[in-house]
Amino acid sequence: MNMKISKKKILKYILIFLAVAVIITLISKNNTFKELICIIIISLLITYTLKPFQIKMMNMGIDESLSALIVILTIILILLGGFLTAIPYFFKQNIGIKNALGDIQNLVDNIYFSLRPAKNTGILYILTNNLHYKIHNVIIEIFSKICNLAMNFSNILIYAIIIPIIVYYFLADSKYIMHILLNVFPVNRRLIASKISCHIDKILGRYIVSQLILSFIVGIATLIILIVLKVDFPFVLAFINAFFNIIPYFGPIFGAIPAIFVAFINSPKTALEVAIVLYILQQIEGNILCPKITGDSISMHPLTVIFLLLIGDKAAGILGMVIAVPLGAVIKIIYRDLSYYIF
Repeated sequence: MNMKISKKKILKYILIFLAVAVIITLISKNNTFKELICIIIISLLITYTLKPFQIKMMNMGIDESLSALIVILTIILILLGGFLTAIPYFFKQNIGIKNALGDIQNLVDNIYFSLRPAKNTGILYILTNNLHYKIHNVIIEIFSKICNLAMNFSNILIYAIIIPIIVYYFLADSKYIMHILLNVFPVNRRLIASKISCHIDKILGRYIVSQLILSFIVGIATLIILIVLKVDFPFVLAFINAFFNIIPYFGPIFGAIPAIFVAFINSPKTALEVAIVLYILQQIEGNILCPKITGDSISMHPLTVIFLLLIGDKAAGILGMVIAVPLGAVIKIIYRDLSYYIF
């Protein structure tokens, strides 16, 4: 009996190791595969976000395919309307951002020349010179990324067309897709696979919706804070903070830094006020709102989350950090359920 159990455990670890190794190799070596995986994962995240709305419509007697089409078209119209409304605003903001980058460069230059020693020797000179060089490169890199984003508009447009189509089929043919996936497993294992799938669907759906609700609340609160404190580009900075809030631990820091930096250009006092208020906001979100809204949908050790974020960053940058925790939760659910049902 003990020999049988040990063989099962060895087989389990070998299968897990091989699966992880194959996935990491494909993602790291093949850019096309990486993009395909990202598109599928983004589509799944959007599907889980829209699923509750589709279920409500289906409960009203609307067909699954029709309800999926209505939900997709409604979201597209809302986003398109918001995009067309925001275009004039962002054109104005773009001019302001370019001026702000110039102001930041001037600010860095002034700090550099005020700290630089008269002689070109010594540790202080080396440190200030290196710091000035690095900050200058960061500013150039930020502006370059903005330009590259505009240049890659065609790719973004392609994704904007492909992803809604994939999401529609995920919503409209979810039962058919699940039936095909279950047929891959042996007959005596299909019930287990179905239970694991339901468990993933429940946990992941709750987590994604709750994170979006939290990010929306943080974005609105940030917008109000920046408008009250009269910080430039409040809509852009609030959107950045809301987006990064999806990323655990590091996200609130990444999201707050641009707002503090922009506020610092006008006034160090305003920057301090923004930093304090955003810190209080993140404490409220992390200690009060998050436990009530998210609950215990994904219980992971903080160290595990940090490792997942680092892996996600190396694999796909910011997008990888966004999807790292949900993907890690799926792997955890599969491992835990397999251990319970099989091993």
